[in-house]
Parts: sequence; structure tokens; C-alpha cells
Amino acid sequence: MQKWFDNRNIGFWLSLAAAVLAFVGAILYIILDGSDKERTFSMLAFIVILASACSVLLVVGTRWRFASMIPTTGYIIGFSIVLRCTVPSVSDVLNKVNFIGGNAAMGVLFSCIFLICSILGCISCFLGQSKEEL
Repeated sequence: MQKWFDNRNIGFWLSLAAAVLAFVGAILYIILDGSDKERTFSMLAFIVILASACSVLLVVGTRWRFASMIPTTGYIIGFSIVLRCTVPSVSDVLNKVNFIGGNAAMGVLFSCIFLICSILGCISCFLGQSKEEL
């Protein structure tokens, strides 16, 4: 286990932090926003984010140069799905109507969480995963 963490660069640790944040965010997403099944919640987003958080094991277990791109792509796709589900509810809030409904606050919260995961993942792709890559 120690050999997996030897000689790692800051990109690796950012990728790991994004995975932990995505995993916790996905669990909270299904617990908190799952009550609103038809508006701001998407099971597809939950599955994509959870699979992306688990795919960070490729980054941990291998020394592939482009391994961090796989979870990052998943974070971006999950963020896009959550944002697409959130926009109609936010539109209701901005227009002061209750036409579509949904929980706009939860949608914005989880959009921000998955956006942070996407940004951390993108930064980790450019910084490299080990010191040999530099």
C-alpha cells in the first residue's frame, strides 16, 4: 500500500481530494435531493458521479499518464447533468413563479460541489500524478 503513495505529485492528491468530495457529494445528493425525484434529482448524475469517484482507483493503482482524465470526464458529465436539472428550478426562483417546482437550493448546492470536483480534476490532469512525469 505504501508503494501506491510513494513519489506522488500534488496532482495525485488533488485527484484524490476530488474523488473524496465527489463520493461524499454523491451520497448526500441521493439522501438530500433524492426526495425530489422529478425535478432537480437525476439518478444518471448520481451513477456517473459515483462511478467517477470509484474510477480514481485507476489513478491510485496505476501509473498511467492519462488516468486522471477518466474520473475528471465523469465529474464534468455529472456536473452537466445536475446543472441541466437545476436550471428550470432556478428560473422559477428568479422569475418569482412556481411553475416547474423543485428544490433550487439543493440543485445549486450540488452543482457547485460537482463543479469543484471538475475543477480539481482538471487541475490534477495538468499537474501530473507522479514526480517522474515532470
